[in-house]
Amino acid sequence: MGNVYDQIDAIYRRAVARSRRINAPLTQVEQSLLAFIGSNPGCRATDIASAFSLNRSTVSRQVHALAELGLVIEGDDGDSQQRRGRALSVTEEGADRLKRSLAIHREAVRNRLEGWSEAELRDFAAALERFNSAGNE
Repeated sequence: MGNVYDQIDAIYRRAVARSRRINAPLTQVEQSLLAFIGSNPGCRATDIASAFSLNRSTVSRQVHALAELGLVIEGDDGDSQQRRGRALSVTEEGADRLKRSLAIHREAVRNRLEGWSEAELRDFAAALERFNSAGNE
């Protein structure tokens, strides 16, 4: 069991290191939030908190930081006091940086999987899907 965790941790550490080396890097957190907002336009921080099983105030701070970087827009739904209630959307700059970041990470995965057979790729994807669907923590 420990080896599985160690391998997952190594994947994460490589992704973090890669993010630091690329042009206009995004942290894994920024990338995850931008991808979620991009896939769920109009979502709110509370939706993200629920989907990621995170504290709403933590997500609100992270979303606000993305807005300050110009990567997301916190829509004005008439309640300027309730930032968590604002509909979110990714800006053009946010979409561009997300696209570049994902392309670099996907290329790194593609390079690591070079030479794997179709059967090995299917089995690996199935195992990852099973692992990721096993729990919400």
